Amino acid sequence: MRNPIKTHWRGRYTLLPTLLLTALALRLLMGVVQKTIPTGSINLWVVFSVGIFLWQIVGSSRATDRFLKESGNIVAVFAAYFVLLVVGILTVFQVADAMASKYEPESFVTTSLTLPVQRDKQLIRVDGNLNWELFSAFEETLEMYPDIEGVELSSGGGYVFVARAMALKILEHKLNTHVDTHCYSACTIAFLAGQRRTMASNARLGFHRYKLESTHQPDLIDVSEELEKDRLFFAERGLSDAFIKQVFTAGHAELWKPNMVSLIKGGVLVD
Repeated sequence: MRNPIKTHWRGRYTLLPTLLLTALALRLLMGVVQKTIPTGSINLWVVFSVGIFLWQIVGSSRATDRFLKESGNIVAVFAAYFVLLVVGILTVFQVADAMASKYEPESFVTTSLTLPVQRDKQLIRVDGNLNWELFSAFEETLEMYPDIEGVELSSGGGYVFVARAMALKILEHKLNTHVDTHCYSACTIAFLAGQRRTMASNARLGFHRYKLESTHQPDLIDVSEELEKDRLFFAERGLSDAFIKQVFTAGHAELWKPNMVSLIKGGVLVD
């Protein structure tokens, strides 16, 4: 029995089935299967997809050359190379889509995460690491409870861009923010978006400079520019120059936890 992989590679199949089945149909099927590939296997899939493409093109080109020698039909040959061009374009789009899926924020994926709502206090409680799944749940909760007046934050930090997105939502809905236990690092960005900003007597806020550590972070992002954006945001939210200077003096490995007096004097707490 002939090995179909080797037979195609050598261009031994007739031209029409080669183009329509092995080249075009298989490439379309690859696009469907790609949607089921988990993010962690994307790199391996891309290598496999490109390898299949090379196999498709080499075998199809050889079949086309053999057909030309046997029939001399140049029109059919041009049509064949047009099909191969389409297959090439589909492959490029598939590879680009696969690579882009690695950087898609998790917020575009439906989440089962739910945030507790304290109706007696009109508060949404945001507890845990600030990631896109948490932000998605935060958005959904705001839609479900449009009369909510505030957010209670309890977080050791998370993604800066998530904190900024949450801050924009807090500003948009004119929500108050409160910390009952702790709010560190990126969490403070969301906290400072509150209209009224309060905290329990034994709660702590922690500030420091951050750094972008993700291996998928685009090279175009400049940490200094991002820090400047937050510096301006802090100023817009009424923080004093002296307090802002102290925030950005602390290194990434440090965590400055100012006392209640410093927070009030620095314009962080607004009751």
